Amino acid sequence: MKTSRSLSIALFVALAFFQNSSLVGCTSSESRPRSDKPNIIIILTDDQPYHTLQYMPNVQSELVEKGVNFTNAYVTTPLCCPSRASILTGQYVHNHGVKTNRAPEGGATAFDDRSTLAVWLHDAGYRTGLLGKYLNGYHDLQEGYIPPGWDDWQVFVKRDPDLGFYYNYTLNENGRIVQYGRDEEDFSTDLLADRATQFIRDSSDQPFFLVFSVFAPHETYQSANRHKDLFKSLDEFERYRPPNFFEDDLTDKPAWATQIKKPDVDYVDKVYERMLRSLRSVDDAVEEILSTLEKKKIRENTFIIFMSDNGMSMGNNGVFGKNCPYDACLRVPFVVSYPPITSVPRMDEHLVLNIDIAPTLIELAGVNQSAQIDGQSFLPILSDPTAQWRDGFLIEHFQDLADVEESGLAFLIPGYIGFRTTHWKYVEYDTGERELYDLLADPFELENIASQTEYAQTIKELSEQIQVILR
Repeated sequence: MKTSRSLSIALFVALAFFQNSSLVGCTSSESRPRSDKPNIIIILTDDQPYHTLQYMPNVQSELVEKGVNFTNAYVTTPLCCPSRASILTGQYVHNHGVKTNRAPEGGATAFDDRSTLAVWLHDAGYRTGLLGKYLNGYHDLQEGYIPPGWDDWQVFVKRDPDLGFYYNYTLNENGRIVQYGRDEEDFSTDLLADRATQFIRDSSDQPFFLVFSVFAPHETYQSANRHKDLFKSLDEFERYRPPNFFEDDLTDKPAWATQIKKPDVDYVDKVYERMLRSLRSVDDAVEEILSTLEKKKIRENTFIIFMSDNGMSMGNNGVFGKNCPYDACLRVPFVVSYPPITSVPRMDEHLVLNIDIAPTLIELAGVNQSAQIDGQSFLPILSDPTAQWRDGFLIEHFQDLADVEESGLAFLIPGYIGFRTTHWKYVEYDTGERELYDLLADPFELENIASQTEYAQTIKELSEQIQVILR
């Protein structure tokens, strides 16, 4: 029986290589036999800097060392709600329309939730669950509202202004609003981890799709009590000090880069320590989830993605926050572990995006549907690093004008659109300003060369790539 199942999986993966996931055809959902349907888990953190993955020992031992660590993974818009909408739809932001974190241009009220991963997988026979953070502005929807496609819905609604969604928050628990307090057992990452393991146990023999979506390590950077004393002795060698850390000369950067308020270095260092502490409970949750899968003897048939919804600049290029077009804002930790095809761990440098998740998962599950999808399935490169793949992608940011005080960098950074390859990054702002970086010679984006005439042809070609995608 075990040999038969392994053969079925191998045949399915081989067939997947011949499918084009840029636009999946057919108008009806079709299901394959249960043995061909792997379980799917997305572990989604919030505002996690790429380089902090190294401080998560369980993620390292259970996922990185048993999977593929995509070291060039990016989000196409470096902001929570737009990126999460892209994960659920496989679309660029200009196509799904969730441009910012809040109404009227963004937030949950701007999202069309009728055609998403949850709907497609649910219709294909999956038991679906979302635990934790959904989309910013979800509290603006009708109280108790559950979007289509979700079987188990335990999602943050309101948060404490001082504690965020760590303590003193409310959850929509399948239509019932429940208030949680400030006791140790209310710490949301731990509570959601318990709910995640229960979801797995309750799924029985039905294939499941689980999004475990924690608030950590987002501001206010809270940690579980058991981790309060960690990372308080980082010496200078361990401090985060990349070459572009609070870059001194910003005269080549656009005007916004010199106008934003910059915190002092000590503050950033303290935030960094608090983020690392906050992530430790996520790391504990990973161990619990993997242990539950092992006990149910379904680890071999479970496809796991660990990632963040966007990056976070910790002083890189003078920026503390997100929304920026620099790699610190765009780049995210992204690890895939699925024993049938990731038995030999490796670091992979392909350009993998948040918009690639939806097409990958529907191909993995054998689902056919007719929605527009901009991303492409990365199943082929999981098994074959030499498989043909993209050499560039679109980045975009829409200025948030809804609330100047609340929007922060989303308001201060003008709207921009750009194109990034393994060699170049080009950015055009609504203000007419431009940035160009030679990433091979200048990986930390220190010298903007857009004004140098010898790069005019490069700019022309990259600008044309942008227009091809926007057509």
